Amino acid sequence: MNHKRILGSVAVLATGMALSVGATGGAFAAGVSGPAIYVNHVLYRTVATPTDLSGTGAPAQAWDTIYSFNGAQRSVATAAPGDPGFNGGRWQVHSVTFPNGYAAALASGDLDGNGVLDATNEVQAALTSGNAVDNGIVRYFVCTLNKVPASGG
Repeated sequence: MNHKRILGSVAVLATGMALSVGATGGAFAAGVSGPAIYVNHVLYRTVATPTDLSGTGAPAQAWDTIYSFNGAQRSVATAAPGDPGFNGGRWQVHSVTFPNGYAAALASGDLDGNGVLDATNEVQAALTSGNAVDNGIVRYFVCTLNKVPASGG
């Protein structure tokens, strides 16, 4: 495993989360991001927290997954509040890259044709095709997910 790549991915993810929080103006004081994460074709925002839960020894089933695309698009999570088995906002972040380019990943994974990977089944389709690669877990942390209001704000 390339540790420089993983550290770079963590830095990109942390910077992206910080920028999404900072870009929300007045919401910054509350720590609320703008639209940040898709779950089952629905867009959510989050509240960034400075948590690091790596090394806790928690079992795999204690975490839900966030797929981070390192700036290519918004992240995709495997669960949201109200979903069966949702782990209350405890996340393991997987860095995903596109060896054949993002367009190839969309061509193989965007099952609903809306121009973005926005559900776990779409991420899995891109991974299965080889047009996306899961580079493993780069971070463990806690954050909430809050559905973006219908107005998009």
